[in-house]
Amino acid sequence: MSNEYQFSDSRALSAPFAQQLSQQPPDGALAWLSAIFATQAPMLRSSNAILLAYTGNPAAIAWIDANIGSPVAGQWGVAAALLDTPWPQIVDWLQRGGAHRLMALDTLLAYRKPAVNMSPLEQIAAPVLPQAPARAELDAALAACLAASSTPRIQAAIHSINKHVDEILRGGPRGVAVADLPRLYLDPAPFKDAPAILEQHEAVVGGMRQNLQNLLKGIL
Repeated sequence: MSNEYQFSDSRALSAPFAQQLSQQPPDGALAWLSAIFATQAPMLRSSNAILLAYTGNPAAIAWIDANIGSPVAGQWGVAAALLDTPWPQIVDWLQRGGAHRLMALDTLLAYRKPAVNMSPLEQIAAPVLPQAPARAELDAALAACLAASSTPRIQAAIHSINKHVDEILRGGPRGVAVADLPRLYLDPAPFKDAPAILEQHEAVVGGMRQNLQNLLKGIL
């Protein structure tokens, strides 16, 4: 593949990615993304990692495992959660340390209940942690993680996980199956709870736009 999308962020990739999803099987969409990511700088690739989830391809978990690197943006963990990464895999990442450990913590947090500060697609997909552990097992894994490395980033992540631990371990069905994530990306409206979530998101975004306009008026 050429370097046509070497400097493209997720917004710029949105239309060509949607075309791939509508025309290619999951393996084709993942291969297309992988080829683009291979040309991109680590920071841009990290910010675009969320798109891996919307291939709906479970093989993307292995790609993430093999290609995660610094800087570790939260999008890696969100993508892993959307793809149904199970608890045993997360434990492996926690124990491996480095970028994998940070991604594992972000993945756990992404399994919390949908909230307004998440993207609307994440809220609709509402991933649920597969093979969720007992609370004591999770606590022990986080304690071992903190003992191995207590950087501010890790401390903050574990604090957030503990704040939402009941949500993360809640169990039950997820909102959208992994196989349906491409359809969700292409057209979220038909999915359960989507109209209300999309309406709320638009209201929040509209309020932010209005505040920015008011601020600019005050400056000018």
